[in-house]
Amino acid sequence: MIDEQVRLLANDGVAEDFYLARLEAPYIAARAEPGQFVNIEVSAGVAPLLRIPLSVCAVDSDAGFIEILYEDMGPKSRVLSQLRPGVQMACLGPLGKGFTPPPAGTGAILVGGGIGVPPMLYWGLALGRRAYRVALLVGARNKGKHLPDELLAPAAKVVRQATDDGSLGHAGLVTDLLRDELAGDGEHVVYCCGPHGMMQAVAALCREREVPCQVSLEEYMACGIGICVGCAVELERAEAEGSDYTRYARICVDGPV
Repeated sequence: MIDEQVRLLANDGVAEDFYLARLEAPYIAARAEPGQFVNIEVSAGVAPLLRIPLSVCAVDSDAGFIEILYEDMGPKSRVLSQLRPGVQMACLGPLGKGFTPPPAGTGAILVGGGIGVPPMLYWGLALGRRAYRVALLVGARNKGKHLPDELLAPAAKVVRQATDDGSLGHAGLVTDLLRDELAGDGEHVVYCCGPHGMMQAVAALCREREVPCQVSLEEYMACGIGICVGCAVELERAEAEGSDYTRYARICVDGPV
């Protein structure tokens, strides 16, 4: 981990309120693993004061750059969306613990919703290079919120989409698609990132079917290195006997996966 001075190479809109940024970050690019994130200082001033944590969605270690996908939905992401190529900024990373590969011969089902899709793209590409069978299931409110096919296709041989309003793909929840995939042949491991309600539904379905599931969590965080304890989440009671120090985990260092 290092607080690397990075240069913005590109920052383009790719869907409704979604942007893809490319950062020249040779140190982080050589070390970032799927599921990890970076904490970016979008302004040297006091507004916004805190950094923005974003998942790494692609890496080119040879060229020395990383890519991040983000949604313009708050003051920090709004400032970031307005930055132009050439701008330099501080970028702390790589941070957190990433995904664990499934056993050999096991299929991987990646379930993403909203801004939870970016880490799935990096992980799916990595699994594909290791010859795993990968299916990517993506949910969104409407067609405009779905990422373009050219960003999704490299992550999996099977890509299925769902929309709440039926404007693209399956009309309904992404968990409907997950039920279909789990009904297929072979063993699977599920990986999930997205809105809390979606992740709870995915985890419940996997528990019901006795399918291993790894979930990448998200919470408000300031430091990204475990000091501020702003991203603490309570563990299940079965795993949380004892003091508060064992009942809670910090997403930034104990996770996000």
